[in-house]
Amino acid sequence: MKIIQLVSNALGKVLEVFTAYLLVQMLVLMSVQLLARHFPIITGVFWAEELARFSMITVIFFGAAISCKNKDHIAASIMEELLKGKARIIIKLVVCMLSAAFLFVVIRYGFEILPVISLQVSANMQVPMNFVYIVIPIGACVMLFYVLLQMLELVLELVGYKQPVDKEVK
Repeated sequence: MKIIQLVSNALGKVLEVFTAYLLVQMLVLMSVQLLARHFPIITGVFWAEELARFSMITVIFFGAAISCKNKDHIAASIMEELLKGKARIIIKLVVCMLSAAFLFVVIRYGFEILPVISLQVSANMQVPMNFVYIVIPIGACVMLFYVLLQMLELVLELVGYKQPVDKEVK
């Protein structure tokens, strides 16, 4: 379990740094694009809007993965609040199972559509669109990893396993 948590934390840190980089990149690109529109001396950066859009798609899916890691995703927790003990854990486990099933579908069809999408290129940058769409199944794979990790934690909690607290892992 300790190794899995180390991998989880390392992957989470990489996602956070990469997502922060993409957000800064979008800010710079949109600022340059704005300046280029208002000052005719600067030539337009025709690909900036498209790259910012693709970066936003990546931020959305990797941000959702970070939310899964931190258990910050949106949840209708009224049932969790009403239940206590093992019933609460079982409800959380069922929600995780449903999330995992949905993510399996996203991953399957996300990878399945890539060969079809590879025939299309982006308008300005002329990049094959499968390079953009690959973010969907990759983000779903990372989310699935975190959901499965949460399911493992819930099962261990359900059977009464108390995980030792290690300050290095957190």
